[in-house]
Amino acid sequence: MDNPKDLSPLAKGDIEIGKALPFAIFDRSGVLLLAEGQAVNSQKQLDELAAKGLYHNPRWSAKFVIQPGKPQIDSTALPRMLPTKQAFEDPFETGSQLKMFVPGQAKDPFNVRLIGSIPQAAVLVTHPMRDGKCVFAKEGQVWEFQATYGLSIFRFSSMIEKVLLSPHPLLVLSWPHETHLESQAIRRAKRVACDLPATIRLNPGEPGAATIEPVAAVIDNLSTGGLELLFSREVALKIGQSILVAFQIVLDDRKYLIECSADVVSKSKDAGQSSSAYGLALKSLNNDQFAVIHAFVSDRLIHRLGPQLFARP
Repeated sequence: MDNPKDLSPLAKGDIEIGKALPFAIFDRSGVLLLAEGQAVNSQKQLDELAAKGLYHNPRWSAKFVIQPGKPQIDSTALPRMLPTKQAFEDPFETGSQLKMFVPGQAKDPFNVRLIGSIPQAAVLVTHPMRDGKCVFAKEGQVWEFQATYGLSIFRFSSMIEKVLLSPHPLLVLSWPHETHLESQAIRRAKRVACDLPATIRLNPGEPGAATIEPVAAVIDNLSTGGLELLFSREVALKIGQSILVAFQIVLDDRKYLIECSADVVSKSKDAGQSSSAYGLALKSLNNDQFAVIHAFVSDRLIHRLGPQLFARP
Protein backbone atom coordinates (compact mmCIF):
# COMPACT_ATOMS: atom_id res chain seq x y z
CA MET A 1 0.00 0.00 0.00
CA ASP A 2 1.22 3.49 -0.88
CA ASN A 3 0.47 6.72 0.98
CA PRO A 4 -2.61 8.26 -0.72
CA LYS A 5 -1.15 11.73 -0.12
CA ASP A 6 1.71 10.91 -2.51
CA LEU A 7 -0.56 9.77 -5.33
CA SER A 8 -1.73 11.69 -8.40
CA PRO A 9 -4.86 10.83 -10.40
CA LEU A 10 -4.73 9.23 -13.82
CA ALA A 11 -7.25 9.47 -16.65
CA LYS A 12 -8.29 6.33 -18.49
CA GLY A 13 -6.68 7.79 -21.59
CA ASP A 14 -3.29 7.57 -19.86
CA ILE A 15 -3.44 3.78 -20.00
CA GLU A 16 -3.04 1.90 -23.27
CA ILE A 17 -4.89 -1.39 -23.42
CA GLY A 18 -2.63 -4.37 -24.07
CA LYS A 19 0.65 -2.55 -23.33
CA ALA A 20 2.87 -3.05 -20.29
CA LEU A 21 2.41 -0.36 -17.67
CA PRO A 22 5.47 1.87 -17.13
CA PHE A 23 4.35 2.47 -13.53
CA ALA A 24 2.26 0.85 -10.79
CA ILE A 25 -1.42 1.76 -10.48
CA PHE A 26 -3.20 2.27 -7.14
CA ASP A 27 -6.80 2.92 -6.12
CA ARG A 28 -7.82 6.09 -4.29
CA SER A 29 -6.96 4.47 -0.93
CA GLY A 30 -3.41 3.60 -1.99
CA VAL A 31 -4.08 -0.12 -2.56
CA LEU A 32 -2.04 -1.60 -5.43
CA LEU A 33 -4.19 -2.55 -8.40
CA LEU A 34 -1.55 -3.40 -11.02
CA ALA A 35 2.22 -3.54 -10.72
CA GLU A 36 4.67 -1.99 -13.15
CA GLY A 37 5.04 -4.22 -16.21
CA GLN A 38 1.53 -5.66 -16.02
CA ALA A 39 -1.06 -4.75 -18.64
CA VAL A 40 -4.75 -3.87 -18.87
CA ASN A 41 -6.15 -6.37 -21.35
CA SER A 42 -9.62 -5.02 -22.15
CA GLN A 43 -11.83 -1.93 -22.00
CA LYS A 44 -14.04 -3.72 -19.45
CA GLN A 45 -11.05 -4.26 -17.15
CA LEU A 46 -10.06 -0.61 -17.54
CA ASP A 47 -13.57 0.53 -16.66
CA GLU A 48 -13.60 -1.70 -13.57
CA LEU A 49 -10.25 -0.31 -12.44
CA ALA A 50 -11.38 3.25 -13.10
CA ALA A 51 -14.41 2.70 -10.86
CA LYS A 52 -11.96 2.10 -7.99
CA GLY A 53 -9.92 5.17 -8.89
CA LEU A 54 -6.75 5.31 -11.00
CA TYR A 55 -3.67 6.78 -9.31
CA HIS A 56 0.11 6.57 -9.65
CA ASN A 57 3.09 7.82 -7.66
CA PRO A 58 4.85 10.56 -9.69
CA ARG A 59 8.14 9.92 -7.87
CA TRP A 60 8.20 6.36 -9.18
CA SER A 61 7.23 7.31 -12.71
CA ALA A 62 9.23 10.52 -13.13
CA LYS A 63 11.19 9.03 -16.01
CA PHE A 64 7.98 8.29 -17.91
CA VAL A 65 5.96 10.88 -19.80
CA ILE A 66 2.27 10.29 -19.40
CA GLN A 67 0.42 11.14 -22.57
CA PRO A 68 -3.29 10.60 -23.19
CA GLY A 69 -3.80 7.46 -25.22
CA LYS A 70 -5.38 7.71 -28.64
CA PRO A 71 -8.35 5.36 -28.54
CA GLN A 72 -8.98 3.32 -31.65
CA ILE A 73 -12.14 4.42 -33.44
CA ASP A 74 -14.60 1.68 -34.21
CA SER A 75 -16.19 2.34 -37.60
CA THR A 76 -19.46 0.86 -36.35
CA ALA A 77 -19.63 3.64 -33.76
CA LEU A 78 -19.17 6.50 -36.24
CA PRO A 79 -22.89 7.35 -36.50
CA ARG A 80 -22.84 8.11 -32.76
CA MET A 81 -19.80 10.36 -33.03
CA LEU A 82 -19.66 14.00 -34.07
CA PRO A 83 -20.49 14.37 -37.78
CA THR A 84 -17.65 15.80 -39.85
CA LYS A 85 -19.58 18.99 -40.58
CA GLN A 86 -19.78 19.64 -36.82
CA ALA A 87 -16.07 19.26 -36.19
CA PHE A 88 -15.91 22.77 -34.69
CA GLU A 89 -19.03 22.46 -32.52
CA ASP A 90 -17.59 22.06 -29.06
CA PRO A 91 -19.96 21.02 -26.26
CA PHE A 92 -17.08 21.54 -23.79
CA GLU A 93 -17.00 25.33 -24.13
CA THR A 94 -16.22 26.99 -20.80
CA GLY A 95 -19.36 28.44 -19.23
CA SER A 96 -21.75 26.12 -21.06
CA GLN A 97 -24.70 24.78 -19.14
CA LEU A 98 -25.00 20.99 -18.96
CA LYS A 99 -27.87 18.82 -17.84
CA MET A 100 -26.63 16.06 -15.53
CA PHE A 101 -28.74 13.03 -14.70
CA VAL A 102 -28.61 9.46 -13.46
CA PRO A 103 -28.46 7.02 -16.42
CA GLY A 104 -31.98 6.32 -17.62
CA GLN A 105 -33.56 9.15 -15.60
CA ALA A 106 -33.32 12.08 -18.01
CA LYS A 107 -36.71 13.50 -16.96
CA ASP A 108 -35.33 15.04 -13.76
CA PRO A 109 -31.89 16.51 -14.60
CA PHE A 110 -29.63 18.81 -12.59
CA ASN A 111 -28.20 21.90 -14.26
CA VAL A 112 -24.42 22.33 -13.89
CA ARG A 113 -21.89 24.72 -15.41
CA LEU A 114 -18.78 23.70 -17.30
CA ILE A 115 -15.83 25.36 -15.54
CA GLY A 116 -13.15 24.03 -17.88
CA SER A 117 -11.63 20.97 -19.50
CA ILE A 118 -8.32 19.32 -20.33
CA PRO A 119 -8.86 17.73 -23.78
CA GLN A 120 -8.66 13.93 -23.69
CA ALA A 121 -8.13 13.99 -19.92
CA ALA A 122 -10.78 15.59 -17.68
CA VAL A 123 -13.79 17.89 -17.42
CA LEU A 124 -14.52 20.23 -14.47
CA VAL A 125 -18.14 21.16 -13.65
CA THR A 126 -20.03 22.72 -10.77
CA HIS A 127 -21.53 20.30 -8.23
CA PRO A 128 -25.21 19.53 -8.92
CA MET A 129 -27.52 21.36 -6.51
CA ARG A 130 -31.15 21.01 -5.53
CA ASP A 131 -32.93 23.47 -3.24
CA GLY A 132 -29.61 25.15 -2.48
CA LYS A 133 -27.93 21.93 -1.28
CA CYS A 134 -25.37 19.63 -2.92
CA VAL A 135 -26.83 16.49 -4.46
CA PHE A 136 -25.14 13.30 -3.28
CA ALA A 137 -22.41 12.30 -5.71
CA LYS A 138 -19.38 10.11 -5.10
CA GLU A 139 -16.22 9.16 -6.93
CA GLY A 140 -16.62 6.23 -9.30
CA GLN A 141 -20.26 7.00 -10.17
CA VAL A 142 -21.15 7.23 -13.85
CA TRP A 143 -23.57 10.02 -14.83
CA GLU A 144 -25.02 11.08 -18.14
CA PHE A 145 -24.80 14.61 -19.48
CA GLN A 146 -26.56 16.65 -22.12
CA ALA A 147 -25.29 19.89 -23.65
CA THR A 148 -26.72 22.17 -26.30
CA TYR A 149 -24.21 23.92 -28.52
CA GLY A 150 -24.49 25.48 -31.96
CA LEU A 151 -27.12 23.60 -33.91
CA SER A 152 -26.95 20.34 -31.98
CA ILE A 153 -27.64 18.62 -28.72
CA PHE A 154 -24.81 16.46 -27.37
CA ARG A 155 -25.15 13.52 -24.97
CA PHE A 156 -22.33 11.68 -23.26
CA SER A 157 -21.57 9.60 -20.17
CA SER A 158 -18.70 10.31 -17.79
CA MET A 159 -17.36 9.02 -14.47
CA ILE A 160 -16.78 11.19 -11.41
CA GLU A 161 -13.05 11.05 -10.71
CA LYS A 162 -12.95 13.56 -7.85
CA VAL A 163 -15.50 15.35 -5.64
CA LEU A 164 -14.33 18.75 -4.38
CA LEU A 165 -16.38 20.47 -1.69
CA SER A 166 -13.93 23.22 -0.71
CA PRO A 167 -13.46 26.08 -1.41
CA HIS A 168 -16.27 25.58 -3.95
CA PRO A 169 -18.32 22.44 -4.70
CA LEU A 170 -17.00 21.01 -7.98
CA LEU A 171 -16.74 17.67 -9.79
CA VAL A 172 -13.80 16.39 -11.83
CA LEU A 173 -15.11 14.08 -14.57
CA SER A 174 -13.34 11.64 -16.85
CA TRP A 175 -13.08 12.67 -20.49
CA PRO A 176 -15.84 10.83 -22.40
CA HIS A 177 -14.69 8.16 -24.83
CA GLU A 178 -15.62 8.85 -28.46
CA THR A 179 -18.13 5.99 -28.49
CA HIS A 180 -19.83 7.54 -25.44
CA LEU A 181 -20.45 10.85 -27.23
CA GLU A 182 -23.34 11.37 -29.60
CA SER A 183 -25.00 14.39 -31.19
CA GLN A 184 -28.27 15.27 -32.86
CA ALA A 185 -29.18 18.40 -34.81
CA ILE A 186 -32.08 20.16 -33.09
CA ARG A 187 -31.84 23.81 -34.13
CA ARG A 188 -32.05 25.76 -37.32
CA ALA A 189 -30.06 28.68 -35.87
CA LYS A 190 -26.71 28.65 -34.07
CA ARG A 191 -26.72 29.79 -30.43
CA VAL A 192 -23.82 31.31 -28.50
CA ALA A 193 -23.14 32.05 -24.85
CA CYS A 194 -23.25 35.73 -23.88
CA ASP A 195 -23.84 38.09 -20.96
CA LEU A 196 -26.21 40.81 -22.17
CA PRO A 197 -28.31 42.99 -19.83
CA ALA A 198 -32.00 42.94 -20.76
CA THR A 199 -35.33 44.27 -19.59
CA ILE A 200 -38.63 42.44 -19.84
CA ARG A 201 -42.23 43.46 -19.39
CA LEU A 202 -45.53 41.79 -20.05
CA ASN A 203 -47.01 42.03 -23.51
CA PRO A 204 -49.74 44.71 -23.54
CA GLY A 205 -52.27 41.98 -24.33
CA GLU A 206 -51.45 40.09 -21.10
CA PRO A 207 -53.61 40.60 -17.96
CA GLY A 208 -52.09 43.14 -15.55
CA ALA A 209 -49.47 44.35 -18.05
CA ALA A 210 -50.15 48.01 -17.29
CA THR A 211 -49.54 47.61 -13.53
CA ILE A 212 -46.35 45.50 -13.56
CA GLU A 213 -42.99 47.26 -13.62
CA PRO A 214 -40.23 46.17 -16.07
CA VAL A 215 -37.85 43.53 -14.69
CA ALA A 216 -34.07 43.45 -15.22
CA ALA A 217 -32.46 40.21 -16.43
CA VAL A 218 -29.36 38.88 -18.17
CA ILE A 219 -29.33 36.99 -21.47
CA ASP A 220 -27.18 33.89 -20.94
CA ASN A 221 -27.28 32.60 -24.54
CA LEU A 222 -28.78 33.90 -27.75
CA SER A 223 -29.74 32.89 -31.28
CA THR A 224 -32.01 34.31 -33.97
CA GLY A 225 -34.66 31.88 -32.76
CA GLY A 226 -34.51 32.23 -28.98
CA LEU A 227 -32.60 33.07 -25.80
CA GLU A 228 -32.21 32.12 -22.15
CA LEU A 229 -32.95 34.72 -19.47
CA LEU A 230 -31.44 34.70 -15.98
CA PHE A 231 -33.03 36.70 -13.13
CA SER A 232 -31.28 37.54 -9.86
CA ARG A 233 -34.57 37.02 -8.00
CA GLU A 234 -37.59 34.79 -8.28
CA VAL A 235 -39.77 35.84 -11.21
CA ALA A 236 -43.03 34.04 -11.92
CA LEU A 237 -43.62 33.49 -15.63
CA LYS A 238 -45.92 30.90 -17.16
CA ILE A 239 -45.08 28.54 -20.01
CA GLY A 240 -46.72 29.97 -23.13
CA GLN A 241 -46.87 33.49 -21.71
CA SER A 242 -45.98 36.32 -24.09
CA ILE A 243 -43.55 39.02 -22.94
CA LEU A 244 -41.61 41.92 -24.44
CA VAL A 245 -37.80 41.78 -24.32
CA ALA A 246 -35.42 44.69 -24.83
CA PHE A 247 -31.61 44.44 -25.02
CA GLN A 248 -28.68 46.09 -26.73
CA ILE A 249 -26.09 44.56 -29.06
CA VAL A 250 -22.77 46.21 -29.86
CA LEU A 251 -21.12 45.51 -33.22
CA ASP A 252 -17.97 47.38 -34.27
CA ASP A 253 -18.64 50.08 -31.64
CA ARG A 254 -22.14 50.64 -32.98
CA LYS A 255 -25.08 50.02 -30.66
CA TYR A 256 -28.30 48.38 -31.78
CA LEU A 257 -31.43 48.25 -29.60
CA ILE A 258 -33.52 45.10 -30.02
CA GLU A 259 -37.13 45.16 -28.81
CA CYS A 260 -39.33 42.20 -29.67
CA SER A 261 -41.98 39.80 -28.42
CA ALA A 262 -41.09 36.37 -27.05
CA ASP A 263 -42.95 33.33 -25.73
CA VAL A 264 -41.87 31.54 -22.55
CA VAL A 265 -41.10 27.93 -23.56
CA SER A 266 -39.17 26.47 -20.59
CA LYS A 267 -38.17 27.06 -16.97
CA SER A 268 -35.09 25.78 -15.15
CA LYS A 269 -35.90 23.60 -12.13
CA ASP A 270 -32.63 24.34 -10.34
CA ALA A 271 -32.71 28.13 -10.28
CA GLY A 272 -33.71 28.22 -6.60
CA GLN A 273 -35.83 30.64 -4.58
CA SER A 274 -33.47 33.60 -5.03
CA SER A 275 -33.15 33.34 -8.82
CA SER A 276 -35.01 32.27 -11.95
CA ALA A 277 -34.11 31.09 -15.46
CA TYR A 278 -36.39 30.83 -18.49
CA GLY A 279 -36.03 29.81 -22.12
CA LEU A 280 -37.76 32.10 -24.62
CA ALA A 281 -38.67 31.76 -28.30
CA LEU A 282 -38.30 35.07 -30.16
CA LYS A 283 -41.21 36.31 -32.28
CA SER A 284 -41.83 39.16 -34.69
CA LEU A 285 -38.18 39.94 -35.42
CA ASN A 286 -38.00 42.35 -38.36
CA ASN A 287 -35.30 41.96 -40.99
CA ASP A 288 -32.95 44.49 -39.35
CA GLN A 289 -33.26 42.86 -35.90
CA PHE A 290 -32.69 39.40 -37.38
CA ALA A 291 -29.59 40.64 -39.24
CA VAL A 292 -28.10 42.24 -36.09
CA ILE A 293 -28.60 39.11 -33.95
CA HIS A 294 -27.27 36.90 -36.76
CA ALA A 295 -24.18 39.12 -37.08
CA PHE A 296 -23.62 39.03 -33.30
CA VAL A 297 -23.87 35.22 -33.19
CA SER A 298 -21.57 34.84 -36.19
CA ASP A 299 -19.00 37.20 -34.66
CA ARG A 300 -18.99 35.21 -31.41
CA LEU A 301 -18.56 31.94 -33.32
CA ILE A 302 -15.68 33.36 -35.36
CA HIS A 303 -13.88 34.42 -32.18
CA ARG A 304 -14.58 31.01 -30.67
CA LEU A 305 -13.42 29.01 -33.70
CA GLY A 306 -10.58 31.27 -34.86
CA PRO A 307 -7.81 29.73 -32.70
CA GLN A 308 -8.87 26.21 -33.77
CA LEU A 309 -8.88 27.14 -37.47
CA PHE A 310 -5.42 28.72 -37.37
CA ALA A 311 -4.06 25.84 -35.30
CA ARG A 312 -4.91 23.30 -37.97
CA PRO A 313 -1.91 21.94 -39.92
